[in-house]
Amino acid sequence: MNEPTPEEAAAALRSVHEGKERVINSAAGSRWLWIVSGLVIFLYCAVNALFPATQVWLIWVLVAFTVALTLALRTRVGSALLGRPVTVSSRSLPLSFSWRLLRMAPVLGIGIVVALVVLLLHVPYGQIYYGALAGLYIATIGPRFQLWLLRRQGKD
Repeated sequence: MNEPTPEEAAAALRSVHEGKERVINSAAGSRWLWIVSGLVIFLYCAVNALFPATQVWLIWVLVAFTVALTLALRTRVGSALLGRPVTVSSRSLPLSFSWRLLRMAPVLGIGIVVALVVLLLHVPYGQIYYGALAGLYIATIGPRFQLWLLRRQGKD
């Protein structure tokens, strides 16, 4: 059996690393999907705060949107159409309480900060501020945070 040269071994390791990065990057999905999701969160919160009478039926619109998006992302055809050819199996993600908390921490943190500001400063329409901050997080930082989590999971 022939031993690989150091150059061949380095090239093989580099190829494996590049393949892993391609899978991780494609699992994050397309950028427009994150932006639309952030915009939906903001609009939902803004409409709920400004027009409280719409809460009764608007929640059903949000549920329908979420179910449709989830079903589309869970099928091969839907994922490909939405620009997300690879889906990360939940079995490959760490299931410990600390990892689950880490995945939810940013949105929970935004909620706590907005609640404190609204409570202490008596700011009206706190739901709009929460929607704006949560929407901005989902549209901008969310994809990077997901990539960081996916890259970090292999290091533990």
